[in-house]
Amino acid sequence: MPSPRDALHPLALRSTATVADGESGRFLPVQADESLAVRLASAEQTLRDISHALAHDLRTSLRHVASYAQMLGDPVHAGQPEQVARLALKVLDSSRRLQRLMESVSALARLQAVDLQPETVDTARMVRSVIGELDERGGGVRVACSVAPGLPPIRADAALLRRVWQELLDNAWRHALSHAAPRIDVRCEAVPGGNAYFVHDNGLGFDPEKAAELFGLFQRAQGAPTPGLGLGLAMVRRIVECHGGRVWATARPGEGASFGFSLPVGGG
Repeated sequence: MPSPRDALHPLALRSTATVADGESGRFLPVQADESLAVRLASAEQTLRDISHALAHDLRTSLRHVASYAQMLGDPVHAGQPEQVARLALKVLDSSRRLQRLMESVSALARLQAVDLQPETVDTARMVRSVIGELDERGGGVRVACSVAPGLPPIRADAALLRRVWQELLDNAWRHALSHAAPRIDVRCEAVPGGNAYFVHDNGLGFDPEKAAELFGLFQRAQGAPTPGLGLGLAMVRRIVECHGGRVWATARPGEGASFGFSLPVGGG
């Protein structure tokens, strides 16, 4: 049986569910008999987040696509195949970014529309599958990935948990590319009430004082060769919080970063 001291462990699991406060943006504890109010408050926050996405990044991505497409159609480039190819790649990249943005916004909305469907997930198998997807998408760019043996299974909604690993590993992959020998390490350790999972990259790291901000909407760590959308870590936080867990980030500038989450052994 855990001792009272266990509750003070920095990665100890929460004993109550949480919800995003619409005014402060903080995650606050709630009681089970307030479930309806919790769902309504969370849904309202999600609607605000989606509106923010549509008003900012969506508009920017559309402007980039239109701008590059207009340049591509300019007759001045008719005899410049290399320039045409470069602009065509810009259009493709902007279109893919727009697609990822829409998928992320859709995923944020779905978090409010469905109940969790917990099942026991083979963590190691899921992590290696996501790494394989990143490897295929890397276009020949190799990142050394080390997965600690014996990762314990997680009881969680499999689709949402996969999204957590996709976002954390994609974030680590992009930042590791700033290193001459990019590397990602995945490990786990037992904590009071559950397990903590860590994803470490050897990129440039970030200012430790800004760690909490990285899980906010449209917050991006500096230094990644290819910037993210600013939605991934916010989504990770919401999914983990929905399961009764916690998220965190630690780093030292120039020495890489570690992102992780903890979940109860028996599920949220």
